[in-house]
Amino acid sequence: MDDDVVASAVEVVEVEEADRLLAAGGGRVWSAAELAYARARSDPARRLAARLAAKRAACRLLGGGTAVRDVTVVRDDHGPPALRLSPAARARLVALGADRALVSLTHERRHAAALVLLARSPC
Repeated sequence: MDDDVVASAVEVVEVEEADRLLAAGGGRVWSAAELAYARARSDPARRLAARLAAKRAACRLLGGGTAVRDVTVVRDDHGPPALRLSPAARARLVALGADRALVSLTHERRHAAALVLLARSPC
């Protein structure tokens, strides 16, 4: 990758926290698409914990009042996860000198983690 990294953050979330949020409905944290994706696979809480970690890491990097609902983790069946940003979050990304937000997710039995990079493509 020839991109320049503008900023990076790692976030770790306990799967138990995602379980509690999911039991409360989860709609304040995850989009309907994120909930559907996780519920269609084994162990949804682990998948949602990883997504929560990504959302929090992205919010910390973007700042400016960016909320977890401004960041959605998307994934198709053939590619890596990606971040979809609200217009306000996208504006923050650009204001920080980046043009892409990259994400990597991982999870195990008790914890999930995400790495988020804000990157700038070479001119």
